[in-house]
Amino acid sequence: MRPCSAALSTYLNNAANLEVVQVDLYTFALASGEVVRWSGGNTALTIPGAGFPLGSINYGSSQTFALGPRFGRSKVTTKIGVQAAELDIDVMAGAGDVIGTFPIAEAVRIGLFDGATVELDRLFAPPQASGTGGLDTGLGCLLWFYGRVAYCDVGRSKIAIKVKSLMNLLAIQQMPRRLYGAACTHIFGDAMCGYNRVAGQNALGAGTGVGQTTVTAASGSNQGQIICTGAVSTNYNEGTIMGATGANAGYSRTVASAGIITANTIGLFKAFLFPVTVGDTFTVLPGCDHTTATCSNVFNNLQRFGGFPYIPPPEFAV
Repeated sequence: MRPCSAALSTYLNNAANLEVVQVDLYTFALASGEVVRWSGGNTALTIPGAGFPLGSINYGSSQTFALGPRFGRSKVTTKIGVQAAELDIDVMAGAGDVIGTFPIAEAVRIGLFDGATVELDRLFAPPQASGTGGLDTGLGCLLWFYGRVAYCDVGRSKIAIKVKSLMNLLAIQQMPRRLYGAACTHIFGDAMCGYNRVAGQNALGAGTGVGQTTVTAASGSNQGQIICTGAVSTNYNEGTIMGATGANAGYSRTVASAGIITANTIGLFKAFLFPVTVGDTFTVLPGCDHTTATCSNVFNNLQRFGGFPYIPPPEFAV
């Protein structure tokens, strides 16, 4: 049983309603916060909020699906058991098909689609009176498939995207949860670590002076590198930067380098989708290299260190 709106359920259960137009709608929720919606039909479509079932990424508000590239996909299967269902999507993008300022192939190549959540909805539109034009989107959609991008392959003529259902998350869990090793296994800032990255406080609530900071883009900034108006501490390496104002507001990226290229430069692992202009502001959270030295000397949080740095190497084993 696939979820759908009450209006669509009523329509499909009426045997008299034999004619209906079906259109695939693709939603890509990128791991960095951006959401891209494309229509698989021959025109852009706006679907009312009531047309999406509970559990959909698009539930609760009207959404517009732009006319983007051409799509092809495999059939969707439903399986009983713990085997993850899969969906193969082929994207045939033209020169004018872009995401932000990047051609779609380039966006996939630099990893912007890695780990993205994908939703495939099937719109059912009843025929309209002759001469009215367009499609009646009032009935809404069936949630046809929901999963995450497993991997992508960019070819000369198409982009192949493999999507696996969320059942696949069970197969990629690390077991056992923690392994013996020198580096800390906690995610920096999570409940196990206890460090407050915003306030700059360790697990005991003591301030360290290394918390959220705000930087302003200066001349020379671009989508992959922010030139700040002031110096940036190297404590923000491997941290998180999020747009506060400008075209990239609300979108985040991982910091590749802070204060290393030059004292006022922040390099990014993946470029922002939209241009960075002078005066745009960003909030930056610190990062951690998961070593005892950083945990102790920078964050004063050694009591929560999750590594085992004093394990003898294998050569010393008896």
